[in-house]
Amino acid sequence: MASRNPGKLAELRRLLAGHPWELVDLDAAGFSGELEEPGATYDENSALKAQTVCSATGLPALADDSGIEVPALGGWPGPASARWMGEPATDVDRLHGLLSEVERRCPDDRRARYVCVVTLARPGMEAVSARGETSGVLVAPSGSGGFGYDPAFLSDDLGSTFGEATAEAKDGVSHRARALAALLAELDAEDDHRDPMPG
Repeated sequence: MASRNPGKLAELRRLLAGHPWELVDLDAAGFSGELEEPGATYDENSALKAQTVCSATGLPALADDSGIEVPALGGWPGPASARWMGEPATDVDRLHGLLSEVERRCPDDRRARYVCVVTLARPGMEAVSARGETSGVLVAPSGSGGFGYDPAFLSDDLGSTFGEATAEAKDGVSHRARALAALLAELDAEDDHRDPMPG
């Protein structure tokens, strides 16, 4: 897994439970370098992280880039969701910073969506990417589950914040779950295309 975010790693391990892949962290894969996210899009950042780890370790590498978007703010903060306040800022700082910006600039339109792009890079093969989204509304933080902006993201699907939701409930509707399901479907289609039907 091309990430040092423990929340993402735990979530992807849950989502891949029962799948034949064994998802290991960067230390276990022998990768000690830094993962850069210089791109302006989720696709660029996800692909770069996956390719960097795959090239360095010789192992297939799964990466994701994700963020929260507020349509009334032109999709901000988007791919910069984890970085827009700078290095010292915590998840809590960014969460309250986002809510402050929404209250100041678009208090009557608090719609939001989470977006995720996952990429699987494989030695000697083309990388495969897929995208997932989930929609909601930004509210006062409630619940201590999830990570990042989850306590303030009131899911349209669940009627509760991701912070209030159980891991199982979030996994059923999250942007990351939908992106990973789309990626696995692409890989299944790739296998079907590669293997001719018997007879």
